[in-house]
Amino acid sequence: MKNYILIAFTFLVSFQGFCQNDSIDVKNSREYYNAFDDYFKTVSIQFGAGLFVPQGQLQNYFGTAPLFELNANFPLKKGRSIDGVLQLVIPNQQDDFAYLRTIDTVQAKSTLMFNAFLRLKKHIHHSQDSKVNLGLGIGASTISTNARNPFYDGKDDENKYELITAFLLMPGVEWSHKFSKNNELIFSFEVQYSPYKIEGALREDIGGVALIPKLSYRF
Repeated sequence: MKNYILIAFTFLVSFQGFCQNDSIDVKNSREYYNAFDDYFKTVSIQFGAGLFVPQGQLQNYFGTAPLFELNANFPLKKGRSIDGVLQLVIPNQQDDFAYLRTIDTVQAKSTLMFNAFLRLKKHIHHSQDSKVNLGLGIGASTISTNARNPFYDGKDDENKYELITAFLLMPGVEWSHKFSKNNELIFSFEVQYSPYKIEGALREDIGGVALIPKLSYRF
């Protein structure tokens, strides 16, 4: 998959290059492309699966549920890196949400939880085949529900169903073991904090702390 992305990007860049004037230094351009190619080879894709384990007030609404993750890791200097992360949780609903709206009150269930965030990581221990990283993710978490938005009239920029969106903060630690040059198995443990509140005539704080143990594979 990385090769396909690289080929497509290289084609677009090359096409754009033909549209430039002849004043471009060909040698410098080649050095730039070579440097980009070398860096791109260090970028890795990671798939993971784990559990979303609610804590505190959140347990009144959610039970333990499966979690799936896709992320791209971009190395930085001095043992640091940045992950672009997408997570999907299939909610295990324990109790309905009470939506208190200006026009009515409805009971709603969650249909999907979606997390999108950036995770900054740093090595704290590194051996030949394994390493330990500390990480901190910052982004947003959204819960979709089966409660229809009463003001939805079919426009593309409108949500058909009610959404609960909250700020996301996710500290964690991970241990990885490298089996070959481009393959790693990773075990991680994170704490998700997202102060979910149900919007409406009243605001109901449903909590927002969950534990996430996870096993991932990087290639």
